[in-house]
Amino acid sequence: MKHPLVLVVWSLTLLVCNNQANLNIAIIGGGIGGTSCAHFLREMFNDLVKIDIYEGNKVGGRLATEIMNDGNEYETGGSVIHQRNKYMSDFVNHFGLQKRNSLFKNERLGFYNGKDFDFIENNYFILHLMNIYWRYGYSLKHLNDFVYSMLDKFDKIYELQANGQSFDTTYDLLTSMDPSFVNYLNISVKDAYLKNDYSISLVTELVQASIRVNYGQNINVHQFVGTVSMAGMDGSLWSVKEGNKRVAEKLLEISKAQLIDEYVIQIMKNGESYTLLTNTGKKSTYDYVVFAAPLVSNQRIPINFANIPLEFDKLGTYHQTVCTLVFGKIKKTQFPPLSDYPSPILIISTNEKVFFNSISNIEGVNETANLNVWKVFSQEPLTNNQIHALFVNITDVKIVNWLAYPHYYVPTESRSFHIADRLYHINAIEWVASAMEMSCIGAKNVALLIKKHFYSKEQSETVERSHIEL
Repeated sequence: MKHPLVLVVWSLTLLVCNNQANLNIAIIGGGIGGTSCAHFLREMFNDLVKIDIYEGNKVGGRLATEIMNDGNEYETGGSVIHQRNKYMSDFVNHFGLQKRNSLFKNERLGFYNGKDFDFIENNYFILHLMNIYWRYGYSLKHLNDFVYSMLDKFDKIYELQANGQSFDTTYDLLTSMDPSFVNYLNISVKDAYLKNDYSISLVTELVQASIRVNYGQNINVHQFVGTVSMAGMDGSLWSVKEGNKRVAEKLLEISKAQLIDEYVIQIMKNGESYTLLTNTGKKSTYDYVVFAAPLVSNQRIPINFANIPLEFDKLGTYHQTVCTLVFGKIKKTQFPPLSDYPSPILIISTNEKVFFNSISNIEGVNETANLNVWKVFSQEPLTNNQIHALFVNITDVKIVNWLAYPHYYVPTESRSFHIADRLYHINAIEWVASAMEMSCIGAKNVALLIKKHFYSKEQSETVERSHIEL
């Protein structure tokens, strides 16, 4: 019989050797979720893990840009980050990236009802405050207090994850921050806010506008995502110089993951491992697979899950949002109240019958400003007639059609971060709210789940082997 101390040392040595030989992880999707998961896995396992990221398009996923004919690059996907987003801020600081200086600090906001403006910001601060409180009343302060109270509770997730805590479902994750958060998934933001005596105009104009511009939907979304949307209206937002996609590119580099520029078309379960088949016919086998992309009934690149039962009719759908970049001049006759205002503008439609969600001037990712470059969000691709109804002197148009975020509904059931044994889904968290920071939180949760499973399994096998040796 081995001495107990010798047995412990032998067991630990065997565990390390097994780690080096056996831990191979595939991540499907090279967006912010997939690349941040690779980074977190590298931090947790160091050189004991081999990571492959499958991305058949561009690294960054929904963090994407387009070049217009002025030679500058503009965001077409995820564009803004909140000042309290810890992971995104840490990535920028640690990787030598820079926050982009906003050149449109005096942007003027207007809520358009299809015929006229219900509200337009005044360029004089005191008059602006008087106007906004005159229209929306003191309930605006109560709403701001509620949003920041929710953010304070939300911050608990960072401490929990730093301590290695992981969660199997979205309900578990929310409950860990505050038990009341689960209730927010089961009531619309409209009903929740009216129940709390916020004014009708505040809900149907300001809250509706925030959801239209951020999620392309309306005040029937659940309260949690509606409140996240409102947090993005306080002006405490920033972006990354050279484009938000630079964060994903840096995460890929730092993680030392191998990028495989192919699409996965099949995931097959073989005992305790998975075989991935790509569009070029390449096959590779992994111990763990992380799905870092939307998994919905209307996904555009279908994947066959062989020997893995999935009920796609229960997955839900993602919401189509079309981003149209236009180089031209806005027709001020279409919006007379703005005709005498030369500064940047953001027009948000509160009327769902209007063919656009929002129209705004847009800054270049390299801190360039051109008041002739516009971003239009809409539910459907704009026709030429619609584009020309809004703009004149058009010299360039770029269109990007996204399945950008879930189509939110009430009630929203809990989503699992497990698709099957050793198969994980980061984007389950998007049914709580879709944002860059949420993807990073989901990514770290999945990395922690893998770590928990792997070490508990390896320790169990080591104990079994030690019993045999004894």
